[in-house]
Amino acid sequence: MKIFFSMRHLGMFRMYEPTIRELVARGHHVHLALGRAEALGWGTALDKLLADSSAITWSWLSPTTSAFWSELAKTIRLWADYLRYFQPQYDVAPKLKARAEERVPPRLVRVSQHPIFQNPANRRRLLSFLRTLERALPPVPEIETQLNEERPDLVLITPLVYLGSSQFEVLRTANTLGLRTGFCVGSWDHLSSKALIRDMPQRVIVWNETQKQEAVELHGVPAERVVVTGAQCYDQWFDRRPVRTREEFCKRVGLDPDRPFILYVCSALFWGSPVEAGFVQQWVRQLRQSTQPELRSASVLIRPHPARMSEWEGIDLSPFPHVAFYGSNPVDDASKDDYFESLYYCSAIVGLNTSAFLEGAVVGRPVHTILLPEFQENQEGVLHFHYLLKVGGGVLRAGRSFDEHHAQLAASLRSPESETNPRFVREFIRPHGLDRPATPVFCDTVEELLRTPAPAPERVQLRFLVLRAVMFPVCHALRRIYGSEIFRDDWSRKERAQQERREARVQVRTQRLEAAKAVKRERDERRAGKLAAREAAVRESEAERVRAEQTKGERKRVREREKVAHARRRARMALRGRIKQKAVRWLNRVRPGGQTT
Repeated sequence: MKIFFSMRHLGMFRMYEPTIRELVARGHHVHLALGRAEALGWGTALDKLLADSSAITWSWLSPTTSAFWSELAKTIRLWADYLRYFQPQYDVAPKLKARAEERVPPRLVRVSQHPIFQNPANRRRLLSFLRTLERALPPVPEIETQLNEERPDLVLITPLVYLGSSQFEVLRTANTLGLRTGFCVGSWDHLSSKALIRDMPQRVIVWNETQKQEAVELHGVPAERVVVTGAQCYDQWFDRRPVRTREEFCKRVGLDPDRPFILYVCSALFWGSPVEAGFVQQWVRQLRQSTQPELRSASVLIRPHPARMSEWEGIDLSPFPHVAFYGSNPVDDASKDDYFESLYYCSAIVGLNTSAFLEGAVVGRPVHTILLPEFQENQEGVLHFHYLLKVGGGVLRAGRSFDEHHAQLAASLRSPESETNPRFVREFIRPHGLDRPATPVFCDTVEELLRTPAPAPERVQLRFLVLRAVMFPVCHALRRIYGSEIFRDDWSRKERAQQERREARVQVRTQRLEAAKAVKRERDERRAGKLAAREAAVRESEAERVRAEQTKGERKRVREREKVAHARRRARMALRGRIKQKAVRWLNRVRPGGQTT
């Protein structure tokens, strides 16, 4: 059967590559509809997948050409998504609310904050009104045409719940055409930190019971539509084996194989958060000053986040011995081997809030973090972070000070196997059993959905058609009067205040990078001066040695000449003596009156 798989961007491909291969191996045809590209290297992985099988095709998801209706739809959805963060469970997550608020036109923000809507009942009425407006929106004809041309038996969508996502149009259109639909939850934070599910798909495929509870309680999905399959994206790490020895790997990354090493994995933090690269410098410095001897001597391997490489410009790690900076986005077999071996050979894993904690738990390595006020919004300020601390007894060791963090980390280095928690892995990643991969379970769920009868096409009720006819002139008039005060306008320019905030964040970040570069330049200049002085001293020493050797050679030659001259003088003296002796003897022979002999 044919499956139409809508992905917002190519980066989601990493979550479903094994699943797509498995579906094709079972005889299905998979068509990937991508919303946009990305710059992290997944295009290469897609090219390889397409080359491996003719049963996989792809295209861009057809964009709408109606700017007005698209702007209106995004405005309504972003407003509704913003209102969800007024719920009590998000009181501990103000950054999520602020992030949603940044995308809502300012006049609508002021309406939402009016005292009348602080009453939960009135807020629910406002949400119901927005939902009614959304259902009255016209379908996107380009998406309808694309689905009619592909004629799929099933439409799968991921991640769907990004704020203001146009993928809701794919789900609406599929329901209108009477197609089977499934929403695949792409990551562990998607149901708690993104947008609301509006139109209900036939199936919501989640990793675990925690996400099922989120789907039911936070999004109102009927429990019978939610299926728990496990986290198929982590199957690749369970039975993987290193291709290099530990000594070969350490040599590759520049570490001493005789020392244990700590793996620091960087995170994708909220924009406006402190630069993690600077914090990592502080963390390494504290490590080297620790009262724990294991930490002062341990090696450190830092893996940067592939989307935040620019943070490391101007960061100098050379003052810290036994520290290596290595790693790239694991998009192919070689980079996946590098990433796995980083996890496999390390003694402990440290980070702020990253899915690498889950992969570390799969490999069986202890995972650690430190809870500092400057990163509170990225850690305890988001709901999904708490799952690391609570689900299955928790897997994350969190310290609230460097001393506590160091004590926990040193204990892991002394006995790394004692910190792992297979119960967390079983409950959060492989709920059907540690020995049962999630990919086949996911594909079984898809095939079960394919065997169900196709739903009847959803008819647009007359009241929504009437409301649509009224919305068009009214919203046009409001847009003409208020402009970006109440409407998103992504086709012309972003709302000015949002743009100014973004520019301010970029400016602050640029200033930090420039300051770091200036410090590095000054440090490099000092080092260059010291190096030049050392080289000059070496050159002077070498010249002095050459002069000394020349003087010594000259003296030796003088002595040799004097010795030769002395030998010649002695030879001449000896010759003169012999001549004199012979002359005397000859004179004695011929002397008159003398007797010759």
